[in-house]
Amino acid sequence: MKKKWIWRWIALACLGAMLAGCSDQGEAVLHPGTQPQEDSPAEELRGQETDEKEKKNDDVDDEGTAETAEHVALERMEVDPMELKDAWQRAAFFADWVYAQNQNNTLVSPLSLNMALGLAAEGAGGETARQLADYLGKEDYTAYVKEYLDFAEGLAREKESDSWQGGYSFHYEIANSLWVNQQHRLLSDYQKKVEESFRAQAEPADFSSDVAGTVQKINGWCDEKTHGMIPGIIKENDLSEELMAILINSLYFESPWVDKWSVEENSFVDFAGNQTTQDMLVGKGDFYYENDVATAFGKSYYNGFRFIGILPKQEGEFNLLNLDLESLLKSERTDFLVKARMPKLDFETTANGVEKILMDQGITLPFTNRAQFDKIIENKELHISRILQKCKIELDENGTKAAAVTAITMRANAIAPMEREIKEVYLTRPFAFLIYDSVNEEIVFVGKVTQAE
Repeated sequence: MKKKWIWRWIALACLGAMLAGCSDQGEAVLHPGTQPQEDSPAEELRGQETDEKEKKNDDVDDEGTAETAEHVALERMEVDPMELKDAWQRAAFFADWVYAQNQNNTLVSPLSLNMALGLAAEGAGGETARQLADYLGKEDYTAYVKEYLDFAEGLAREKESDSWQGGYSFHYEIANSLWVNQQHRLLSDYQKKVEESFRAQAEPADFSSDVAGTVQKINGWCDEKTHGMIPGIIKENDLSEELMAILINSLYFESPWVDKWSVEENSFVDFAGNQTTQDMLVGKGDFYYENDVATAFGKSYYNGFRFIGILPKQEGEFNLLNLDLESLLKSERTDFLVKARMPKLDFETTANGVEKILMDQGITLPFTNRAQFDKIIENKELHISRILQKCKIELDENGTKAAAVTAITMRANAIAPMEREIKEVYLTRPFAFLIYDSVNEEIVFVGKVTQAE
């Protein structure tokens, strides 16, 4: 059970979609398609052995299989994912699940995953739509996305020129795109909804005769939207004639600190007791948090965003799920003088097989040939076959840059100063962190740091 995946963590989010089947809804637009071909039998991700063998080529590295890694992850976490109740627990489970396979510094974006799933959910019906809605946790997730993108775009319009500091300015950018196999046609109702609510850009794509050119276009879009942090998400062997569409969400965050850190030499001790001496960030936190299992400091970015550094009270290995992030954030105090210390961060993560995170939580129908994704492509019913996320973070004394991409592929069915008590939160051993939108109570990124860079 020592086999594990190697995960690179980047800050981007791409959604891929392979579609087929039959449906007859809505006027088709965007591409003058050819006649549909006969559908091949759709795979059941939990079922057909032959399909599972084929999938291993996509989801396996030299050290083992995705299925083995999934089982190892759940054993390490010692949690029943079916008992997860809310967005806080799902976010923590996401980070824990990826870390359990990675066993290294880890970054995920729950918001990016949800945005990508929202694009897919817009084309779903019946029980498939219900399961996705239950996971997304909003009565009308599409309406929420529209409001949230209005919020993000408003921040861009209100950005002040004096927010520049040490090479950082404030950016919070979310973009969506839809790349449709030029031999098939996007349904007009779906296209209208994702263009209006998700601001999605719809583009024709050649998935068969000009694979290299299509990969270059898609990765170029990702590179641009993430300001170069994630230069690519799709490889040539990800594309095939059977691929119907790729739905992409990108998320980019950048901000200077409201009050920058100082830099001093200090030590960081990892789980194995190895001590490294390096330049560490030293300063004051703006907020203090504490529950039964952890303490934390909050340090302000611009426009209501915060970095929240979380230190478990018990030394040694930990799961974010056991830190009870919701109660921790609800304990916010501002009446302490908070001394904080932490390492600089610069790492990236790639998470394959993210679909298993949802399946472990009972969101199974979207991944079978009984899924109802018949509102996206003309005469095609779809199911999700794979979810990929990449994330990256760069954090120093002047500010932070972070990006994420989630890719979902879908296949055809077969005031005055005062005397204050001092609190100390020194992240000089393994710790967790959030990048948190306090205005909307949205978890943008969740991270776990076990090794100093």
